[in-house]
Amino acid sequence: MWRRAIPPTIALWVWSLGALGWAQPSDPLVMERCMTLFQNLRPQFAYAERAAPQRFLLRVVLAADGVPVSRLTVNIDLTPVPLGLEDIAVVVVDRPVQDALRLRNQLARRFEGVTQTLNLGNWYVSEPRGYRCFLTHQGRVVGVLVLGRNLEPLSDPRWLAAYQRSPVRFPVLEPAIR
Repeated sequence: MWRRAIPPTIALWVWSLGALGWAQPSDPLVMERCMTLFQNLRPQFAYAERAAPQRFLLRVVLAADGVPVSRLTVNIDLTPVPLGLEDIAVVVVDRPVQDALRLRNQLARRFEGVTQTLNLGNWYVSEPRGYRCFLTHQGRVVGVLVLGRNLEPLSDPRWLAAYQRSPVRFPVLEPAIR
């Protein structure tokens, strides 16, 4: 078997990824904090977000200690969908009232089981405002935990706004958020 040197353009590209913060840093405190958050993840609320007429994406927001820290897109059977492939997680709604009730009932039955198949990736990315740790399902990235530079979780207020606009949401009453 022979070995080739890495072409300079590829070496420069890999170096630039590290310089931009895309390579994994070596600070063990970040992974410890991500692991602590991951172990405390619980589904907090879910909603259907309109992607097109009669098409909805089913979203589940996960919280750690009452703070929403990640959002997953799930299939109708509540299995997480890899990031970037959300279009395959389309819920077709033919009868809006009946289908909304069916989705809500299914969420009520299986809501707590959403996190049982998740894993925490063994890497993270450093970025200017903090860090990103990755949630995986069957080896594919399905969600992100975002931490500030102080290692505290950062939440996205758009998740609650989307929940409030949604025709299908669980729980029906708005969750309390710290």
